[in-house]
Amino acid sequence: MTAHEGSSPGRTLREAFSAIRVVTYAPDAPLVVQTVAACAAEELAPGAAVVCLRTGERAPDGPRLHIEAGFPRAGGDDLRMELRMEAEGLWVLSAPRANSLYALFCLVRDEWLDGTVAGFAHVRAVRPSFPWLRNLSDFLVGSLRTSRGFSGENYVRHAARLGFTHCTVNGLAEGPPFESGPPGDVYSWFYDYSPDLDQFVDSALLRGYYPAEYLRANLAALKANAALAERYGLVPGLHINSPRSMPEAFWERYPYLRGARVDHPRESFRPRYTLALAHPTVREHYRELLRNILREVPAIGFIHLWTNDSGAGFEFVSSLYAGRNGGPYLIREWKSDADIARAAAGNVLAYLGLLRDECAAVNPEFRLICDVASFGAERRYIVSSLGSGIDAGEFGSFAGGVSRREKSILGFVGAWMHGREDPGCPCVIGVPSPVLLHERLSRALREGMPGLLASPAPASLAPYDVNSEVIRSFQFAPSRPLGEILARAAIAWAGEGGARDLVAIWLLADEAVRSVPPGVPLGTFAYPWFRLSVRPFVPDIGAIPEREREYYERYMLATFNNPARVDLNNDMLWNFLTVEEALEKMRAFDIAVFPPLEKAVAGAGDSLRRSASAEAGRVFADVRDRLRAWRSYAMTLRNMLAWTASVHGYINAVPGPAKDRFRTLCREMVQSELGNARDLLELWRESDVTFMPVAARGETLHTYGTNFGGLLEEKIRLMELHAGDEPHIDPGFMWRMQRMSH
Repeated sequence: MTAHEGSSPGRTLREAFSAIRVVTYAPDAPLVVQTVAACAAEELAPGAAVVCLRTGERAPDGPRLHIEAGFPRAGGDDLRMELRMEAEGLWVLSAPRANSLYALFCLVRDEWLDGTVAGFAHVRAVRPSFPWLRNLSDFLVGSLRTSRGFSGENYVRHAARLGFTHCTVNGLAEGPPFESGPPGDVYSWFYDYSPDLDQFVDSALLRGYYPAEYLRANLAALKANAALAERYGLVPGLHINSPRSMPEAFWERYPYLRGARVDHPRESFRPRYTLALAHPTVREHYRELLRNILREVPAIGFIHLWTNDSGAGFEFVSSLYAGRNGGPYLIREWKSDADIARAAAGNVLAYLGLLRDECAAVNPEFRLICDVASFGAERRYIVSSLGSGIDAGEFGSFAGGVSRREKSILGFVGAWMHGREDPGCPCVIGVPSPVLLHERLSRALREGMPGLLASPAPASLAPYDVNSEVIRSFQFAPSRPLGEILARAAIAWAGEGGARDLVAIWLLADEAVRSVPPGVPLGTFAYPWFRLSVRPFVPDIGAIPEREREYYERYMLATFNNPARVDLNNDMLWNFLTVEEALEKMRAFDIAVFPPLEKAVAGAGDSLRRSASAEAGRVFADVRDRLRAWRSYAMTLRNMLAWTASVHGYINAVPGPAKDRFRTLCREMVQSELGNARDLLELWRESDVTFMPVAARGETLHTYGTNFGGLLEEKIRLMELHAGDEPHIDPGFMWRMQRMSH
């Protein structure tokens, strides 16, 4: 066979690859090379043999595709990925960084095959827009990891296709976290995500305080997720809340190692304490934990540390929920605020340096990211000392005021979020907001952001997620017009006949999503925590007997005396909004959110009825039901604002026209939420679309279970029964007493 036979200029790449008879790779190649070689033999060159070609070994005759990754490139351009055609019928798929190889393969498979060999010009190269693109969501390793229908492998493969480069892998096994508390204490629920190092391995100091089978199960889950990430080339790493509190029994033996109280007193009945990091025994404990983890998973390439929340915190920092506090080793006498801040910052930096040094000894490319949003007075001392393998990052904003000099900063870009850039669990999966997302990605690129966190919808739950396609296109073709991105996806899913309608629906949905007013309480991860979808919106929640509220309060993030149980605008020590603010935000929903949303839902229904193919019908049914679910979510937020305005307004108003207006608004709110709950119940019963996370093994704080329909029925029953009650909030709810059972 002559050179380039099967690759003549008139042929397409698809035809050229069909002539390939063998796919080769080197024996010392990263694991992803084998994955891509197998995929190429199946999807690019059907029937080709896969051969591990050892050094000096003669390649098989005939057209060949060689896969390579994970090598230094001459000139230092390790971001350049390429498909090139060499002499004697040899094609090479090449990525210096292994974490880009699978994405390159998918670009060839999905976008390049219909180009001609002549137009190919021997090499086609791309570079990622963001060298660091990492998942940040409650799927795979967080509180949604056991959602019904979720596939971890599908999730990682999908992320790799989109151009993600790093993957968080430290999730607990399927059981609950070890942390517990006395009856009524809800703080243990915060330990279900971002587990610290001691949830996977032990140390000499800790041995025996966690059940061996618990650690074994968690370590097995960690190793399985890391192996999955490596299979698709992603760099595995840890997202930890650290240093986290220790088991209560530990303090009985080592009370002098007690560090800071880190729990939130509003949510807990038992204080939680972390270790005193200044003690040399404690530092050796963390070194041993890291060494034990790295012995099991040496590929760990990063740690992203979040602290001062969810049972984690550093001594004497100003942002501790219980106020500055700690053990006897760091601050031993009265100091000024500045002295305390400097000492606390030094303690933080010592811990960060310990983590970096231990991990870098195993993996020289290791990076440690400290989420600096956790710190207040100490922040300036911490940020000024970062660098040398310790980066700054925070997911509240792109940069958060942190200087970019010598630091890689991670910002969060919401792939599904409304109006904010905070992370959190998706209340509705796969809601289209492609224009808003494209704007945020463009802004990040303009500002020179090298790393991003994003939360794409899992493909196993949202197969037609246009937001994911925006991320993928922007990662490899940032100059591609958004209209072209949307048209490509729409044609691929709905065909030429349905594409225009599908794009129009996406744009209307985007208009609705971006119009959600900022500052709506409980709109993200707290939405399920406060059971907003299933709790009754009535004028006097306290008028419902507690035994009848138990169906939703059992998983509500509120202790028995938290006024959040009877006041949608309160969480123990503060009200979220004034009456005027609630009214303003409520009107924003009515004026700007629901008009385009109603058009999008109606348009999806019309397009479904006139679909030309079964596949197009599935696409329009999918987007219609997701938008119906998001409409219910948005309406519940709107009605929560109406509840705040009407109930608080009624209570505060003197008798007269104003009080009457608030009473009327309250009646309207009840009827609106009743209709909303009935619509959601109908959707739940009739739709085949996975429009929300559903816990496969029962309801939790973070998500609902398969009993969701029954909870909605109970909400409707109670609202119908109490719709006419007079607006009222018990002003002394916080001071109520309850005998704790044992």
